[in-house]
Amino acid sequence: MTTMPLPDLERLNRLYTAGFRDAFLDSALRKIVERQAVRDEADLQRVTRHLRELEAQYGLMSDEFFQKYQAGQLADTVDFTEWSAYCKMHRRILQRQHILQSDVAHE
Repeated sequence: MTTMPLPDLERLNRLYTAGFRDAFLDSALRKIVERQAVRDEADLQRVTRHLRELEAQYGLMSDEFFQKYQAGQLADTVDFTEWSAYCKMHRRILQRQHILQSDVAHE
């Protein structure tokens, strides 16, 4: 079982807030963020491709589909359940990208 690294991140945040600087750690943290950004971009492309296929198949944009599906206006078919999952994945990836690309200043 994997433990959540939140306490470690909080400790690092406190160190940096207190003025700690380390070139190795700075570089490692940047690489971690960059690696996640690359993974998220690949995931976004894959999920977007699936969404476009479903949109073409059903003649409906994903945003409109998701609103109708969440409102119970569409059946719980296998395709629609999958489409809903891809819509949720798409939103989560975009949220992560927004966080990773945001300019957060702690100075």
